[in-house]
Amino acid sequence: MAITYTVGHAWSPDGRTVGYIHDDGGQFSLRLADADGGDVAEVSRGEEPVSEFSWGPDGDLAYVQGGRLYFARGPHGGAAMPDATLLYAPAAAVSGLTWAPSGRMLACVSAGRAWVLDVDAPSVRDLGVPAVVRPLYHEPPLAWSPDGGRLAATTIADGRWGLTVMTPEGGDAWRSTADELDGPLAWLAPDRLLFAESSGGHTTRAWHCLDLSRASMRAVWREHEPAGLGQAFRPRAFPDGRGAIMVLRHEGWWHLYVLDTDTGTVRALSGGDCEDVGHAVDLPQISPDGREVVFASNRVNLGQRHLFAVDVESGRTRQLTAGAGTSVEPQWSPDGRRLAFKHSTIHHAPEIWLVSRDGGGMRRLVGAMPEGVATDRFPVPELVHTRGAGDWEIPGYLLTPQPRVPGRRYPALVYVHGGGMRQMRAGFPPLEAYAFFYAVSLWLAGRGVVSYLVNYRGGIGYGRAFEQGNTRGLAVLECEDCVGAGEYVKSLPFVDPARVGIWGLSYGGWLTLASLVRSPETFALGINIAGIWDFDRWMTWAKTNYRPPYDYFLGRAGGPREARPDVWDAASPGRLVARMQAPVVNLHGTADEAVPFEQLDLLVRDCVRQGKRFETHYYPGETHLFTHRDTWRDALTKVEDALRRYLRLD
Repeated sequence: MAITYTVGHAWSPDGRTVGYIHDDGGQFSLRLADADGGDVAEVSRGEEPVSEFSWGPDGDLAYVQGGRLYFARGPHGGAAMPDATLLYAPAAAVSGLTWAPSGRMLACVSAGRAWVLDVDAPSVRDLGVPAVVRPLYHEPPLAWSPDGGRLAATTIADGRWGLTVMTPEGGDAWRSTADELDGPLAWLAPDRLLFAESSGGHTTRAWHCLDLSRASMRAVWREHEPAGLGQAFRPRAFPDGRGAIMVLRHEGWWHLYVLDTDTGTVRALSGGDCEDVGHAVDLPQISPDGREVVFASNRVNLGQRHLFAVDVESGRTRQLTAGAGTSVEPQWSPDGRRLAFKHSTIHHAPEIWLVSRDGGGMRRLVGAMPEGVATDRFPVPELVHTRGAGDWEIPGYLLTPQPRVPGRRYPALVYVHGGGMRQMRAGFPPLEAYAFFYAVSLWLAGRGVVSYLVNYRGGIGYGRAFEQGNTRGLAVLECEDCVGAGEYVKSLPFVDPARVGIWGLSYGGWLTLASLVRSPETFALGINIAGIWDFDRWMTWAKTNYRPPYDYFLGRAGGPREARPDVWDAASPGRLVARMQAPVVNLHGTADEAVPFEQLDLLVRDCVRQGKRFETHYYPGETHLFTHRDTWRDALTKVEDALRRYLRLD
C-alpha cells in the first residue's frame, strides 16, 4: 500500500529539472526533481489533487490543482521551489492544459468550453466553439499549431464526435462533419494537420492531411483490418514538418514508419516479430535534432520492454537500456543528451530513471518503493503457457509463496488484467493499475496464495493475430483462455483444486463474471471489481462517454448489434446468470468513469432474482481504479475476508 507512483514526467526547457505528478495513495502533488543532484521539491501546496501540469517554452510552469489553474514564472533551475499564483478559478474544473508556442498564452478546457488565457495581462476569453470540447480517451483535447496561429479541439455535438480548428481570437477556421473521429492528431506545419477517422464498423482507419491554406483534405494513409482496428497511436511530427513517425501494424506487429504526407507512402524504421511500443498509450519520441527516434520494444523478451534508438536516415538501431525489466515512456532532454523514462523490474514498481543518449549512466531519479521492504524476497514470476480457445497457447506468469512448504496445497487465484489491450509482465508492469495488482499478487503470495496472471488473447505484446484473437467472440474466447488458466492452476501439485478463484478489475472483472457463468464448475469464487454485466447497456453509454473503447469493441464484435446479435448477446454475462454456482464478491466506485455504477445495480438485480450468492461493496465518489489508499485498504480487507470464507485461507 505504501508504493508511490509518478505520472507525466517532463523536462523543464533548460534541461535541469524533471517535473512529475506524485501519487502517494491518492494524494496527487506536483514535484520537481533535480536531474543532476536528485533533490526533489514539492511545488503544489495543500492536499487538493494536482491533475496535470505543463512547462512553458520559457520555463514558466502551469498546473491544475483542485480544478484551479496556477502559474509560476520561470525558469526553475534544479529543484528550486517556484512561487505559484492562482491564475484562473472557474466554477467547473480546468483540464486540457497546453501552452502556445510563444509561451505567453495558455489554452484549457472548462465546462466543455475552450478558453485562452493571456498570462501577462492576465485575461481569459471563451473561444466560442459551437460544440462541447472533450478529450477522446487518453488524447489531449487541444493542440496548438507550431506558430500559435490556430488551435485544434476534439468536440462532440448531438452525440457526434468531430474536430474543430479555430484561431486564438475565437474565429472558426475549419470543422469536420464525420462522427468517426479516431482521436490522435498532430500538427505538421502551421497550416497542415494530420488526424484519423475510422469507418466500416471500426475496421478501416483513414489518416487525413488537412491543408488549411487551401481548405482541402486528403487521405494519406489507410489501415484496413477486417477483424477490428487496434490502437490509434498519435503521430509524431518531425521538427521541419516534412512528415511524421507512425506506429502501424500492417505487417503483423506494431512497428515504426516514416510517413511522407506528400506522396502518401511509408518507410519502415523497425521490424521483426516484436512490438515497438511500451504499452497501449506509449509513444515513440523524435530527438530534438530530428536525427533519431527512441522507442520501447519487446524484441529482447516478449514479457519485457527495453529502449532503442533508430537513425531516421539509415535505419540503424541501437539498444539504450539493458538488463531485466520494463522501460517505457522515454522523454528527450531539450539538448538531446539524456532521456528520462519509466523503469520497473521484479523488485520495484515503475520509477523515473535517466540514461544518456549513448546508453550509458543509467540511474534512478525518483524511486517508488517504501523503505524496509525486502524486495529481494519477492517471488520470481515464472513464464507459463496454458491452453485456451482453439488450443491456442496463452502466456501468463505464476507467482507462488516463498518458500513453498513441501506437501502443502495452497489456495490460488487467477488474476485477469484489465484493458483488454494490456499485458502483464515479467515483473511490475509500467502502468499504475497493473503494477498495483502485481504488488497485490506479491502480498497474496506472502499470505499463502498462489497467483496466476493470465495474458488472455486481445492483449498487446504478441502481435496482431493474438490481439485480434477475440474477434466475434467477446467475453467468450477470452473467457475460455481464463478458464484454461484456471484448469491449469488446479492441476498444480501444490494447489488445492477445490480452492481456486478468479478475479480482476474492469475488463478483468467482466471476464471474471463471464467465467463464472460460462464454466460454473471451474472456480470456487469470483471477485469482480467494476466489471461489465450488460454489454448492450455499457455500449450505449460508451458511444458518447468513452468513445475509443466503444469503437474498439464495435470492431471486435464484427459490427453493431443489428449485424451481430449473437456476439452482442454472448458478451453479456448477465444473460447466463442462472448457470452461476460460485459466490461472487463485487466492489465498485460510484463515480466510476469507465464502467458506470449502473452495471453493479444490474448484477445485483439479476442475482437476487435468481437466488445467487453474492456480496456488494460500494465506495461513494470513488473512481474506476480506486484512487485513495484508505479505499484500497478497506477493499483488500474485504478480499482477504472473502478468501478466508470461500477459499479457506489460513
